[in-house]
Amino acid sequence: MALIGVVGLPGAGEAAPPQIPLPTFGGRAPSADELPGGAHPVSPGGVQVYRYENPSEAFRGTPEPSQADIEAATYSDKAGKSGTWEHLLTRRHEYLLRKAGEQAAYAKDPVNVKAPSRTQPWTAWLNGQIPREGNDAQGKAFQLHVADRLRLGANFGWKTEVQVADANRQYDFGNEDLGLYYEVKSGRGINMKQYPKDKAFVEAEKGKANPRKLVYIFPSEPTKGAKNLLQSAGISYFVVPAKKQPVIPGTTPNGAKAGPAVPDDTMRAPDQFQAQGAAPSEITGSANTAEEAAEFRAENAALDEESGHPELTDDLGGVDFSTLELRYVSDTYHHGPGVQYAFKADSLEPDQASFGGVRNARLASDSFFVWMELPPSSFTVNLNPDEPDRIIDAKFGKTDAGRVLLEADLAMKKVVAKFIHPDTPGGQTFWDSLQGDTKCISMRQWIVPDTATVRDTGDELYILDAPLLVKMESDVVKAQGVGGSNGCTHQDKAATKHNEDVYRQTILPQVQDAVNHAPEYADLRRVYASRVAAEWFRQRSATKHTAYSDLVGKGDISHWTSREPWSPREVFDRYVQSYKNGEFNVSHTTTKGDTVYTYTYVYGGVNFSRINQNRVSAEKFAQDHPELATAARDALNGPSGDGKGLWLGGQTTAVPPAEAFAAPPQATSNRLFYPLAALPLLLWLTAGGVLLIRRRRTAEGAA
Repeated sequence: MALIGVVGLPGAGEAAPPQIPLPTFGGRAPSADELPGGAHPVSPGGVQVYRYENPSEAFRGTPEPSQADIEAATYSDKAGKSGTWEHLLTRRHEYLLRKAGEQAAYAKDPVNVKAPSRTQPWTAWLNGQIPREGNDAQGKAFQLHVADRLRLGANFGWKTEVQVADANRQYDFGNEDLGLYYEVKSGRGINMKQYPKDKAFVEAEKGKANPRKLVYIFPSEPTKGAKNLLQSAGISYFVVPAKKQPVIPGTTPNGAKAGPAVPDDTMRAPDQFQAQGAAPSEITGSANTAEEAAEFRAENAALDEESGHPELTDDLGGVDFSTLELRYVSDTYHHGPGVQYAFKADSLEPDQASFGGVRNARLASDSFFVWMELPPSSFTVNLNPDEPDRIIDAKFGKTDAGRVLLEADLAMKKVVAKFIHPDTPGGQTFWDSLQGDTKCISMRQWIVPDTATVRDTGDELYILDAPLLVKMESDVVKAQGVGGSNGCTHQDKAATKHNEDVYRQTILPQVQDAVNHAPEYADLRRVYASRVAAEWFRQRSATKHTAYSDLVGKGDISHWTSREPWSPREVFDRYVQSYKNGEFNVSHTTTKGDTVYTYTYVYGGVNFSRINQNRVSAEKFAQDHPELATAARDALNGPSGDGKGLWLGGQTTAVPPAEAFAAPPQATSNRLFYPLAALPLLLWLTAGGVLLIRRRRTAEGAA
């Protein structure tokens, strides 16, 4: 195939970036058929990590500077140098000016001017801007990564930054002999300024005897919008599975050595450090609400447009953070720098905005430590109108885990009202099945852990399933409730027993299904998964020293008190109100013959002290979950999938990350190396001298 156009020269209006030198490879060159765009492209393999430098990563967690500091940075000779503190502050200054201009324009003409999104606070803006400081380096690094994985060698006819004059475009890779062009995107989107030219190029090649081919290459599946655009233009795409990992050179503003600092306490004990990972970096930057997510998406697109890389706009859309749970922990205390962990969440459509990650990750993490600090006997809550003094353990009542359990108990009592409401088909069927004049039923329900299915490898725990169980038993409450009675004391015992059986067979399964799947119990399921992980560390710490041994049973929850204000008594009072007044009070009137009948329908803890586990074998684990182990470990470098959801991981360390992950020092750097290295030689010479003397003396004696 012949390449039409000039190679290596910029087109009109498009400056040529510096070419990236390509490596050379041994062996035969990949054929066009084996490469992306060919009939039978060879798989590049699984997810691999590529690294690139982004000095700005060292500035994560830096407190907000004063306005004077921001303005002063704009006059620095480093203001235009990406990766410097001064450049970050200059970008912040430009951002604030732009937002002020938008606000002024809207205030002047609110009818014709679109209301601007709110100005992002410092931390949110900083976490969004820092990755953009490394956009250029990220793109070049992924480009070389692709060249290495696909063996696009200079000795095989490949060139970088290839100019196609008739399309007025430069493509990242081009091969004159094969007629192939590759546009490499290190994000999941496309550049809309380039897209029309690419569409026209592909259209112009149709019908030619030897049409040139254009292929987009991504590190993961592109966004839904990008796929639709590429398909409509007839442009194919190919995925070279990869995860980015920024490398942080240099120092922080105060001169301290920079590690991969992350402003996040996820799974981090007070004496530990947070390392770089997908969980802290991706979750910390997520929006809190759907409205905020929409605002962030608009701002991120504007910032990426300014940076010259609009295709990198990626706000981790498509993650249902409401389902986030801790599902993997690894105690590497004796075999590595700390604890590895991974959260799992369900996937949404790729273009759907994600929000709530920070709140839910903190809840899972805080609960994990509460479960270890307090004794299991504390993990019971009780909503009983007869026992206002036994609502919750005093310390447990100061935590979000305690709040979640108590609120779940109240929610369970309320969800029953939805299932038995007489104005619903199922509810009417339930009431029609009851016996007795009052059709009374008096029972106690509470939530307990069902058997959790886990894979314990010794140093790792995979939580495969963590279901909850709703139990029920007869109960006579002394306090007077709705209807003016305490329990079913005035009803025939046989009728009461029948009514309980009807409830157990028809309503109880619906309640249990809601507890395990309904959105209102997502927090309960989240803290329970953390309970399973914490129990693994609790039992492990009984026989060996672990990363969290110093926390088990100490009772200190000062670092993990509730992040949301609440009162156990306020929850109890809401329950008593429900118990006394009922969740509904409905009257139905029917006529039978000459008689009018009026029927009035009225209605209206959690115990995590013990958990059971079903530990699957290695063979069963590999058979039923073949991709899970890889997904959990890959999650340390970036979001990964196992075909059933998305994984986001991280790692804590006992020493600063710069030390924990540093390459081991060379032996020659130790000042004792040479004396110690010479010691065996000295011993050998000494021993040899002694033997020589003995031999001489023996020879003389024999003579």
